[in-house]
Amino acid sequence: MPANILIVEDDPDILSSLAEAIREEGFEVETAANGYQALTRLESQLPDLIFLDLMMPLMDGWKFLEVARGRFPAWRAPVVLLSAVHNLTEEAQRLGVTAFLSKPFDLEDVQRMAHTLVAQRPEGPRQGA
Repeated sequence: MPANILIVEDDPDILSSLAEAIREEGFEVETAANGYQALTRLESQLPDLIFLDLMMPLMDGWKFLEVARGRFPAWRAPVVLLSAVHNLTEEAQRLGVTAFLSKPFDLEDVQRMAHTLVAQRPEGPRQGA
């Protein structure tokens, strides 16, 4: 079964480009335009990897991570932050995420990162609560 990747991004053009690039690599892709939609996706299936924008309306990436980790404490999939902020090292460490990509990013870098992180992911529950 191909790995499932969730992309959480409020910019429809970026969301579409990311989803297409990742699908081209053979992954299953779910999308969400904000943290609320992303939480709904987690209820049915916990993804193997998340690409997460930080600044979104309704529920931002910070709040999404807080709520998701509270609801699914055993779930340990890698999370890649997406942001226009170029130095996210401290923020990534504080949030306990795996990596970050500064916007604009190269889609080939996204594809390589997806392959690398999915291959390294810890085994754990894949079904939502």
